[in-house]
Amino acid sequence: MCVGLFYFNKTPRAPRPAPRPLRVETVKPRAALPKTGQFGLSAEPRPAAQTITLSVPTPPPASILYVPTPQGLVRSEAYEDWLDRAARRLNAQKPGRIGATFALEIAAPRNARTRQFGALERPLVELLARCRIIRRGLSPERFSATYGGAGSELTLTVSDHSAA
Repeated sequence: MCVGLFYFNKTPRAPRPAPRPLRVETVKPRAALPKTGQFGLSAEPRPAAQTITLSVPTPPPASILYVPTPQGLVRSEAYEDWLDRAARRLNAQKPGRIGATFALEIAAPRNARTRQFGALERPLVELLARCRIIRRGLSPERFSATYGGAGSELTLTVSDHSAA
């Protein structure tokens, strides 16, 4: 018959150290935005504008915007990365918003990536909608693209078409 302490590995066990004290950070209260009772673009704190001029990087080539999967076409990683980078860059310019129908004018540098102006429209409209400059689901009432941008970036001019 065995009475006493049992050591499983023939080594005594030390007690666990005490847990570290929990440090709680306090957050400064921010003033809430006034409730307007409006939703969507009309509730945005950014002012409505008649014309907005923006500078954005050139989107990826049209051939790699979407990739085929068994479920259908989905956005490629290159397209998603471009959307994220361009959205951060666009928001840093602190643009206003266009509340109604819009016209989109593009000035692009002449290079191999900007040869297909028709392929530039969809990614740029999606970028403007993601940044809440235009309403999602709208296509431009007027679209024009010309060569003449400086550097490797596109210059977008978004204007309120209902005022024209």
